[in-house]
Amino acid sequence: MQRLNAIDAISPAFTRTHQLLFTPFRLGRSWKLSASAYLALAGSVFVPIPLLLLALPYFPAQLAPAARILFPVAVGIYSLFVFVFFYLGARMGLVVFEVVVTRQVILGPMWKRYRGRVWPWMGLKALAGTVLSLALSPMLIALVRGMITLVKTLPHITKGTPPDPAVVSSILQAYFGFYGTMIVFFLVLKVAATLLDDFVRPYFLLEDIPLGTALRRGFTMFTSNWADCLLYIFLKYVLAAIGYMMQSIATQIGLLLVMAVFALAGVIGWAILHLLGTVGSVLMVLGAILLGIGFVLIVLYATIGMAGYLMLLLEAYAAFFLGGRYPLLGSLLESGPGGPFTPPPVFPSKAEEEDSPDGPSLPMNPAVA
Repeated sequence: MQRLNAIDAISPAFTRTHQLLFTPFRLGRSWKLSASAYLALAGSVFVPIPLLLLALPYFPAQLAPAARILFPVAVGIYSLFVFVFFYLGARMGLVVFEVVVTRQVILGPMWKRYRGRVWPWMGLKALAGTVLSLALSPMLIALVRGMITLVKTLPHITKGTPPDPAVVSSILQAYFGFYGTMIVFFLVLKVAATLLDDFVRPYFLLEDIPLGTALRRGFTMFTSNWADCLLYIFLKYVLAAIGYMMQSIATQIGLLLVMAVFALAGVIGWAILHLLGTVGSVLMVLGAILLGIGFVLIVLYATIGMAGYLMLLLEAYAAFFLGGRYPLLGSLLESGPGGPFTPPPVFPSKAEEEDSPDGPSLPMNPAVA
């Protein structure tokens, strides 16, 4: 495959995304692929939620003891909830990578194949997220202190009297400080996740090599092409920002059209049914419920579908950028659907391989296969 720079890789990424979703377009299958890419976003960044407990000593002294007890419990429950979605997203991310590379659209077999492969990958992402979060924790603790100071300041603002400029200044500082800190925090985690997903995961999935070896190979590739890689990361976030804005505009326009159609249907239904007395009233209530459910389903379908399109596009962009620098990935991208992709082995024990009627798993390298 020809080596593409960060700009030239955008065009084939659009082509691959359209091949997956619109060639042909099927209402259910295309949305399924988009929804899978959207779910994979949950496994992109790992945030160790229990680190919120570091803020507990900075709670106001007048806080009720029950609140101090319930806070760790709430953090634990929320951490479990986040971990479940992180697992689903991380595993689906491996599936989506194979979908983009091979254009296979049957997700079930791919989901099963990564049952064992996902755990070391999750461990690496969890380790990276935890280390970076701990490194940034002093900044987060300062953020908590600033928010507590702001909360203590608010009661001193009397309704109907001009606020003290010093109080207003402190509120604005806390407000911009909060959002600035959160942006920096998640940007650092997201860049780290991008480096792992785009420069380590392909080696880990396409070859039967340990995760540490994949890390070294990804690091070597990045450092040997550091200028192109940095430009690629910058353009990827620019592409994501532009795509998000266009998606938001298209979603808002689409929702306005859907609301207009539903409103017209409601008016017509009311004009017909209000003449039927009690029966008409019951039917109007049922019709309103059905219209409401239909509107919610359409909103979910459109929002998830358009967001998933953007996620697939970014995944394809990463694959085509790296494909020209990684011959095995490039050969898979250039092959047709069902190309010579050998899925990751489940790593059965030697005894299981001997007992299996189908023999041991095929090697990862298609050339060897």
